[in-house]
Amino acid sequence: MNRLVLSCLLLSVIMLLPTANAAPAAGSPAEVTTALYHSAMKNFGFSVDSLKSQKTWLAPDLYSRLMKEANKPVPKGDAPDIEGDLFLNSQETPSGFKVGKSTIDQSQAKVEVVVDIPGDKRQYTVLLKQIDGAWKVYDVNYGKDGKLTDLLK
Repeated sequence: MNRLVLSCLLLSVIMLLPTANAAPAAGSPAEVTTALYHSAMKNFGFSVDSLKSQKTWLAPDLYSRLMKEANKPVPKGDAPDIEGDLFLNSQETPSGFKVGKSTIDQSQAKVEVVVDIPGDKRQYTVLLKQIDGAWKVYDVNYGKDGKLTDLLK
């Protein structure tokens, strides 16, 4: 009897352990936005590597356009067209962010985000749509500064 209890307990613990290759859950628009912004804070900047770490939460078209921009050659002595981080809309690492209200209208959603940059709080609206049953970010509205996709034209 004790072996049965021990075996069940061990099996329960194993089932609760995270797996390295587990696919992320589709999640709500707010959960997807939170995951993307955590990744942006951890992998701050605009680079091929940071984009690869964020691919899970991005619409395929946006991801392709971002990768095309990130892979553009920069002439020696010039600065790249995009510096800093596009999701955080900052050239310096923010001290944090807060995901706020989200609204869903059929297959599209909007999630409010406040980014804390030293001396400044910036409000953005993250735009998502459902693709193959999962919420994906397809743009970020920076307010008076335009949209993320405006920078990719």
